[in-house]
Amino acid sequence: MSESPIQLPETVSELKEIVARVQALLVSSGDDLVAVPANQRNIENTLLRLQEAQSQAAAMQTQCTFPSMVHLDKDVRDAATEAKKTMQKAWSALYSRRDVYEILRQLDHSSDAGHCYDPITHRLLKHTLRLFERHGAALSEADQQKLMNYRTEISGLELDFQKALNEDMTDILLSADELEGCTESWISGLAKAEKDGRHLYKVTMKTPDILNVSRNASLPETRRRVATTYRQVCTSTNGPILERLIRLRHDAAVLLGYKSHAAYQLDINMAKTVETVEDFLDTIMKSISPKLESDKQTLLDLKKAEYQKRGWSAQYDGVLYAWDVKYYQEILFKEKYAVDNSLIQEYFELNYVRDQIMGIYSKIFQLRFEQIPGKYWADDVTLFAVYDQKAQNQAGEEGKKNPSAFKIGYFYLDLFPRPGKYAHQCVVPLRPSYVVSGTMEQVLPVAVNVGNLSRPTADRPALLKHSEANTFFHEFGHVCHAMSSKARYSLFNFSWSVVPYPTSLAMDFLEVPSIMLENWLWEPTVLKRLGKHYKTGNELPDDLIASLVKTRKVSKGLLFSQQIAVTAIDLKVHTLDPYTRPQTIPELWQQMSESLVGVKLESGSDVNPACQLYHIAMGYDAGYYVYSWSEMHAHDLYTRFTDKTGTNSHERTRALDGELGREYWEKVLVPNATVEPIELLRDFLGREPNTEAFQRFLTEP
Repeated sequence: MSESPIQLPETVSELKEIVARVQALLVSSGDDLVAVPANQRNIENTLLRLQEAQSQAAAMQTQCTFPSMVHLDKDVRDAATEAKKTMQKAWSALYSRRDVYEILRQLDHSSDAGHCYDPITHRLLKHTLRLFERHGAALSEADQQKLMNYRTEISGLELDFQKALNEDMTDILLSADELEGCTESWISGLAKAEKDGRHLYKVTMKTPDILNVSRNASLPETRRRVATTYRQVCTSTNGPILERLIRLRHDAAVLLGYKSHAAYQLDINMAKTVETVEDFLDTIMKSISPKLESDKQTLLDLKKAEYQKRGWSAQYDGVLYAWDVKYYQEILFKEKYAVDNSLIQEYFELNYVRDQIMGIYSKIFQLRFEQIPGKYWADDVTLFAVYDQKAQNQAGEEGKKNPSAFKIGYFYLDLFPRPGKYAHQCVVPLRPSYVVSGTMEQVLPVAVNVGNLSRPTADRPALLKHSEANTFFHEFGHVCHAMSSKARYSLFNFSWSVVPYPTSLAMDFLEVPSIMLENWLWEPTVLKRLGKHYKTGNELPDDLIASLVKTRKVSKGLLFSQQIAVTAIDLKVHTLDPYTRPQTIPELWQQMSESLVGVKLESGSDVNPACQLYHIAMGYDAGYYVYSWSEMHAHDLYTRFTDKTGTNSHERTRALDGELGREYWEKVLVPNATVEPIELLRDFLGREPNTEAFQRFLTEP
């Protein structure tokens, strides 16, 4: 039997048994609190008992909800989707209990509240009360019932939206001629089909296939067809779901006293208000506007030159289309920067890159990762234990005798696409860390990195594009954030709405640590360590590294404006009154994107880009801004890892400085949600955070 901290159910009946146990635990946790005689109530036998029961429920519930994203059995995936709806309803029912809320509210105002023993427990009380209030416990009973009905329908619709994308099997049949420009190694891995006597290839709407076509297919009609097909994925199902979701979210927010759903969402984040985010986005767009125009012109010049070279001059219309962008960026990389991503990919073999990335994280955070052999929910899933190497070293001989005492968590890697699997990239917390009151045992956190990286083919191993290696590095930062928790209370762990149990980590801080760590994938010393040719074993050449690093800001104005456009659209649809909004979501998306970016989007009656955006139904609603917001703070944090005090004018990196990395671990990651994010930033920076580094990144060549 393998040392697996999480056992997913094999059958629907097993899954339903777990659901029933979690439901019973959540109900009894509230009942037990209310049953304590009024004259005997204190923090320990109310708040802390409630929190511990919730911690136990949180530790169990992912066994019945996570299978919806990864299980091989469709019946179990479907049951897990329904289980997640049930779990969300169960958590909501607990936080909607007016009797429990009133008891905790009285404790907050009693003399006992001043004896919470420490600021963390007092913070727990305040955040728990906030959860009850955001579930309508302070509303009238009639209004609270309305809110609960809205929330139940919202959670169901969000899961239906996700499920439609997970289960989607849309593909497009293309011939070898139509795939001109795409690499033979990628084409050889595609499923084949026969139609009307023609030999064709199935191109799916999953990330690896979309990227290969958008970057390499030289025929514009091929790129247009694939891009348009992708923008039609799930529109008939997710389009109506999204319209209904946005109305329900608005109604729920107004019931709680907010002007809009965006105002409700932002109230507990760092940004606080819609106006703050709007001003932030406006500042970015003004900063990148000159570069945006230059970037578009550069790509148009390349497009015009190619059309002339291929005898297509009559078809050149001077318009930059969405399906042109990545293709001409790829040409720009090759022609101006001598960067051939297909060649660079040969140096990023997945298993080697994985081991090196773990080695880098081990070095900078002073950790140790050990793989645990075993068979998990799919054949290519792997499991690792994480150890605090610094603490073990400090323990001396005792550390050598008992290394298991320094284990701090577990994580799984599930990196390849397969039918029915969640089709994006994310880290899912499977079990929070918390302290068991009776034994004072620290329950160790468990997480999983769910990816969709390029699979191996018949003639070569899995090879990563630099962008995929960057994504892997980013997501592994989330893994480490999850592993870092030493919280007494599960409410303060790394978590987000992919799991039903509540969290206190601000959504616009969640991405900060990992986006900061993306800087490592542009450091020559790190790239040298990651790159090794899968055939020859040669290191990634210095000239290729230098060229690759130069591409970091290529088309940055265009790429950032595209991100800002999605952010602005997300914010707008959750700020406007959906009952009086004059445009449909596809109309608003096209108008705002083309106005902000100036790139012509895919068109057609069934095109709706919002329908493929997982984020809008996975807790990032009115929250897509967190990526650019987090990048602002990430560049500020990274100033600690660059040293300009040297004798030459070039920045010297401290990216592999274990002492500084460990300081980042302890000051930014370990506290998780026990401290306000702004305080974490101040503590590590030693000053007030500012936007200077971010502005330099946006505007300097």
